[in-house]
Amino acid sequence: MNVVTADFLGNLSYIMLCHSSKVLPPRVAEAIRKAAETESNPKGKAYFEAMVRNMEVSRERDVPLCQDTGVPMFYIDLPPGFYIEGDLQKALEEATRKATRDAPLRQQITHPLTNENSGDNVGWGMPPIFLNYNNRIDYLDLLAVTRGGGAEVKSSCVVPIPGAPKENTIIKTVLDAVALVGGENCSPNIVGVAVGGFGLDYTENLARKAIYREPLNSRHEDPQVAALEDKLFTAINHLGIGPLGVGGETTCLGLHMETAGCHSAVFPIAVTFYCWSARYSRARIYREGKVEFITHPELKEVIAHG
Repeated sequence: MNVVTADFLGNLSYIMLCHSSKVLPPRVAEAIRKAAETESNPKGKAYFEAMVRNMEVSRERDVPLCQDTGVPMFYIDLPPGFYIEGDLQKALEEATRKATRDAPLRQQITHPLTNENSGDNVGWGMPPIFLNYNNRIDYLDLLAVTRGGGAEVKSSCVVPIPGAPKENTIIKTVLDAVALVGGENCSPNIVGVAVGGFGLDYTENLARKAIYREPLNSRHEDPQVAALEDKLFTAINHLGIGPLGVGGETTCLGLHMETAGCHSAVFPIAVTFYCWSARYSRARIYREGKVEFITHPELKEVIAHG
């Protein structure tokens, strides 16, 4: 099968949005539980224990994890020869409307000038859809995300002078970005870092996509980048910011870095965050029609039972 319908992707996205608003990816949940067990700061430990209880209540009562249920957005990677038939934007808008109604998601998309609320998280260019051609995969990769305002507004992108020492500049830029926020981004976070690219929009988007790498806190295939990821992950957790800035040993649940070629005259670095309530869901659709749920394998049973 080289063709998938937009309606199929829309239906899949609806299920993924609803489920991930209430159930964290298992590796993220495990990292939070581990932090609750090992944290020595009494105040930080209490916050982590509250997060664990929050996850339990969300499952038990079938309610969203956070009152800020986020802005739905979609990333789709297409391999060579794989096509989407139908109106993808219309299908994902409908998925967003249904998830807003049924999850439910908070109705929070407003017009930037008038504050008019659309009532369904659709309108004025929302939800964002990022469609990417990827010749390194042989399946369609679908990522459904809800990003809350706490982490999103703390992202940053800078362009140091090109002659600056690369590794030290990257480390300082990332640590400064984390320290400046001080837990206001709903720490502990998954931190996405991008180095290179051209145009701040491209670099920041690369950093944002890095957040969702699987598995959590896995390392880049380039050994030099992987070594930097290790240094940054350790350094961030030595800052002592802890959950929501109250102090503690775990500020970062995972750090992922991506790189891209850049103009010789510029050296952009982007840092972006996802809050501890990391509500994202990834699926792969293979050519033979098989659907594999990467972050939430339990969704296979949901699909099987209609």
